[in-house]
Amino acid sequence: MRVLDRQPYSYVLLARDGEWILTFLLGGPVERDVSVRLTPAEVTAIEDGESSATDLVETVRTDLSAYDDRRIRPTVWPGKTDDE
Repeated sequence: MRVLDRQPYSYVLLARDGEWILTFLLGGPVERDVSVRLTPAEVTAIEDGESSATDLVETVRTDLSAYDDRRIRPTVWPGKTDDE
């Protein structure tokens, strides 16, 4: 697992086994974390500078249920032995 981007206390963008995973904190009455697999189009948009992990976090937060089929449970966070 490789960390591609991160914003402390907000999100981490990871590469694992050929897929990109965005894990972020979702606030509210109870704070929880969410991991979502990115589509090839989302990966390309980030690589081309047309989008960012921050943009995707805001998009997913607005309608989390639309991303339910791409959610990863349990959430994925980098471990101490992973690249940082």
